[in-house]
Amino acid sequence: MKTFTIFSFIAALALLSSSCKNDHNEYGQMKGINFYSRNDAITFEQISFDNATGIANDTLKRKGLLNIGANTFTNADGSAFTGKVVVSVRENYVRGFMALNSVPTTSSDSKPMSAEGAVYISAVDLQGHELKIASGKNIDYKMPGGAIPNQCKLYYANDDVKDPSPANTALFNWNESSTDSVEYYFDTNAGKYYYSLKPTQLGWISCAKIISNANPVGIKVRVIGVSAISSTNTAVYVVPVNGKSAYRLWNYDKASNLFSLDQPCLNNGSNVYVIAIASSRHFKIFYAKELVAVGVDTQINTHAIEVNLAAISANLYIL
Repeated sequence: MKTFTIFSFIAALALLSSSCKNDHNEYGQMKGINFYSRNDAITFEQISFDNATGIANDTLKRKGLLNIGANTFTNADGSAFTGKVVVSVRENYVRGFMALNSVPTTSSDSKPMSAEGAVYISAVDLQGHELKIASGKNIDYKMPGGAIPNQCKLYYANDDVKDPSPANTALFNWNESSTDSVEYYFDTNAGKYYYSLKPTQLGWISCAKIISNANPVGIKVRVIGVSAISSTNTAVYVVPVNGKSAYRLWNYDKASNLFSLDQPCLNNGSNVYVIAIASSRHFKIFYAKELVAVGVDTQINTHAIEVNLAAISANLYIL
């Protein structure tokens, strides 16, 4: 049985209201933006089933397929579990949402990655107690495929982030699984390619490959139109047009008002979207999106304008 919820959307609106009433709220963390993007109703769903039976080929909102065998889950301490399981799934295939969700694209040794998408999976019992995948078991999650066959591998988020909180703005780094593989195949019945992931642990899971650039370049971005810019109230991302990478420009130089990458990782001459999102007191939201051809020492100015969260969502959803 599937149950869909818009609780997260309502909660986001409530968070916005409370932020506007309290000038002392720590607006610099962009809590409302992160809450909205990481918990948006577009990609979130819950599936309830009996642990003794599991589920077969359950079609998710974003067209992923989920198979869970019988008795896949145990209690958190490893003891046997009987009863209903509630699995929460967030599928991230859209590049814009991957950027906002900090679900991109850097390996644990700081190498840039190109991802076909990421999925967040958690499991609890009806009382909300956390469950885990039993030893020797796995989930079978099939992600609609892209154009890089037999190159992607399975990665787990290495920072122990489970369901990210609104205040957590940390970038995800990813560890390649040494045991869990990715299969790329064509389903003749569905008429499409899939990546089949068989994770043995819950949390954030990515289907990706390391990017090897012969002559990587960086980018610097100055955001105009927002007062009192800082690295805590403004986030800048670059999202390559080809592929599903997304990088946050974490470095910020206050003197020059420039955001930049920690290290060069973009292909010279490639087209990227530059996305800037900022917040101010009274929780005004500012947004900019530019299409840029990247070259050596590329530096651009992007003009952010005041928008609402729905407008940001609509823009990112089509990326």
